[in-house]
Amino acid sequence: MAKKTISLKPKAKPDRVIGIDPDAVKSGFASLNIKTRTFDCKTLAFADLIDRLNAECGKAECLHETMIVIIEGGWLNQGNWHLPSSCSKSKAAAQGRSVGMNHQTGILIAEMCAHLHIPFEVVKPLQKIWSGRDRKITHEELAAITGIKRRTNQEERDAALLAWWYAGLPIRITK
Repeated sequence: MAKKTISLKPKAKPDRVIGIDPDAVKSGFASLNIKTRTFDCKTLAFADLIDRLNAECGKAECLHETMIVIIEGGWLNQGNWHLPSSCSKSKAAAQGRSVGMNHQTGILIAEMCAHLHIPFEVVKPLQKIWSGRDRKITHEELAAITGIKRRTNQEERDAALLAWWYAGLPIRITK
């Protein structure tokens, strides 16, 4: 699936996995309790995300839990970007700028985790094998895998799937 790039990792298998799908405006954030298989999913602006990571770290310390933050690192993919001939130069530049801003947000989240001594790992994006737009996971698919009940947006679903995958929990849909 995804090739991992290790940064700071806990010594033991974590009790909690936090998945982050970085975005320049609001990043997907999913905190997964592995024992109960329950999620807390949100979309958070950068400063709010750092505050939430600090709070999660404090909560884990109080509960004597271990945790790790998994950050989707799209910048780890090799560039092989093909634009349709109908795409204007200005549209291509805007798309490249947007992708670069998302990547920079992810890099800064990793840098803040290192600075705050929060265990983290940056991983390549998971394969897009789902039935949603651009082969992304749909709410129905995520609910079938994880049992999550509340509605989620795409950033939350990507973060939740990342945490679920990293925890090694089963990813199969039964019909």
